[in-house]
Amino acid sequence: MALTLEEAGCAISVTTLTSVLSFGIGTYSSTPAISIFCKFIALALFFDWFYQLTFFAGVMVLGGRREAAGYHSVFVWKRMRKEEIEKAKQPDAISPTRYLFENKLAPFLCKPSTRMVLICIYGVYIATAFYGCSLLTPNLTPSRLVVDDSPLIHYLHLAENHIWAEGLIGLVYVNNAPDFSKHPEEIERMLKFVSELENTPYSMGPNSTRLWLRDFNEYRQFFAEDDAHFYETLKSFTHVSFNTHWASNLRWAPRSNKTNDEYVNKFYFTTAFAIQGWNVRTELLLWWRNITAKYPEYDAIVFDENNFYSDQMLELQTTTLQSLGTAILTLITVCVLFVAESSIVFWVVFTLISMDIGTAGFLSLWGADLEPTTVVNILMSIGQCIDFATHVGYRIYRSEKKDPTERIKDSLGAIGWPVLQGGLATLLAILVMIRVPSNAVRMFARTSVLVVATGLFHGLLILPVIVRSFASDAAAHSDKLAEIAQKKALKGSDSRKNLKE
Repeated sequence: MALTLEEAGCAISVTTLTSVLSFGIGTYSSTPAISIFCKFIALALFFDWFYQLTFFAGVMVLGGRREAAGYHSVFVWKRMRKEEIEKAKQPDAISPTRYLFENKLAPFLCKPSTRMVLICIYGVYIATAFYGCSLLTPNLTPSRLVVDDSPLIHYLHLAENHIWAEGLIGLVYVNNAPDFSKHPEEIERMLKFVSELENTPYSMGPNSTRLWLRDFNEYRQFFAEDDAHFYETLKSFTHVSFNTHWASNLRWAPRSNKTNDEYVNKFYFTTAFAIQGWNVRTELLLWWRNITAKYPEYDAIVFDENNFYSDQMLELQTTTLQSLGTAILTLITVCVLFVAESSIVFWVVFTLISMDIGTAGFLSLWGADLEPTTVVNILMSIGQCIDFATHVGYRIYRSEKKDPTERIKDSLGAIGWPVLQGGLATLLAILVMIRVPSNAVRMFARTSVLVVATGLFHGLLILPVIVRSFASDAAAHSDKLAEIAQKKALKGSDSRKNLKE
């Protein structure tokens, strides 16, 4: 077990650390669904690492002792004959799976013709992945967030296709209205502000606007009063029977002087917009904010009950890019710390980024949109992808063989079957989730399937081919150790010479 942990403990720690860090970055997301999910997964991964190095290692020791004694791994009462036990202990015994990966697959991958074909296949893969990534668009349609057989689906479809498709009424709140009696020129500026909201590409025009100021201006034409009596006339205007509905739109406040006069310091009005689709809502929200930003003295906001969805969509792209970039930089740092050979580190990181691009691209082609669930899945794919590339890359780095082909054979023989087992076990556990009637669960399962597929493709095929083709001159681990020992010996001899002198 000591030899096993010496060989595999470092690789397990690398993959766990990178996964925890990638999900740890996601905990700082401004989207609660992403943040909470990442916190749970990061904590679960830490306990899983602790379990593997303690309890699981102890159970494996007990299993090894039983195996050494010749007991069956499943039927515990059965025991092998002494001749079979001694035969199994022979050092030249090689398992069929190791023979397959070491003596069949590895030499086949090292052939120049095979490498050329795989590089061409990889070119098609990465081009398709980039095309899929270009199709990712933000989409927070509420019906995608509930299970397929939920009673809400019917009503959400009605709302999306009939109610919301008819447009929306924007409530425009002016939180710092000017004093129109002291500054009558502000009336025209306020009407200009309203006009800009009525002339966006999605506006229904002035006929859809309900603004007290326009009706009041028409009412004032019948009076010969000056602007100083603006608000006295406004109060009489709101007391007229067919104008009483405007009173609820106004907020009165006393002036700062001692006369106890009142003026309207806040009010709201409404205007309609014709939109279809959530992406259009996001564009409309940007129009609102750009227009209100031109009139900062009014402290105006345009409210719609679905604005928080649009805010999420605006932040999704930035959050995704920031999380992915930080996670990838973290993975690069960890790989550099544990794999000392720069050429191998470069190609391991290259395959990691390639796997992430492939997962995101093919997930888009499989029907995913950019939403919190997709962001969580992409972050998860970063943590899972490293399991395939790092294990293979680290084993190539640790190989004692100096010939490039022999290093690939030694590495695939040692790690190929375990990597394939891990991928197949993940697939078997995940495939049933594809049938769950929930879009979020389906996307989670599809992401896991794509991670395993791209991980096995890169770990067992692309990475060995790349290392054999472009990093064949990478120094063997034994050479690195010998170089370090030689440097230490030279330093020791130099220090002894200095002491003698």
